[in-house]
Amino acid sequence: MEFYEVVNKRRSIRQFEDREIPREVLERILDAGLKAPSSNHQRRWELLTLTDKTLILDLAKFIRPYPCRITEPKTPQQEMFKIAYPRQRSMIEEAACVILPYFKQKYTFDNDKNGYGLMDYGATWALVENMLLAATAEGIGSVVHIPVKKEPEQIKAFMNVPDGYYLPALVVLGYPAKDALLPSQVEATVKNKVRWNKW
Repeated sequence: MEFYEVVNKRRSIRQFEDREIPREVLERILDAGLKAPSSNHQRRWELLTLTDKTLILDLAKFIRPYPCRITEPKTPQQEMFKIAYPRQRSMIEEAACVILPYFKQKYTFDNDKNGYGLMDYGATWALVENMLLAATAEGIGSVVHIPVKKEPEQIKAFMNVPDGYYLPALVVLGYPAKDALLPSQVEATVKNKVRWNKW
């Protein structure tokens, strides 16, 4: 698939077929992530990759589905809420693979003297985006779940992750279900979102 076609086709998929992803496909997706730029070229990433279905189902128990009271969405954001909120746990339960992209946290986020704490965080999101695009190129659906409240600590303890590692997101992969729900997109184009040389 040509690069710009991949960029335009990437969408957040939250419903998956009950189907394994071949190991070689997963390795290409993981390798694409690891090619991302990183803070000071240190690449302090550890990609904890789950393909064991029992393990994935156990992990999903830490993720709470959020109720959504919106019955008739009036905006793309409300439409996304209606689709995404109730599926936070089920999309993980249905996944063929869940990647936990941990990074070694050298600096805290609340350091008053510098913004170094955000460098490794930002680099990990570059890694995540590379994996999302690679998954799209492979015909694999993908979505991220941002761990909230007690989820990071619970997942860390469950997976025996050493101290000093931070988890910005879960990358959830699987073959898209034929009837997977997709909210309409907010329009973001060069014409309406880009300012040239001045605000």
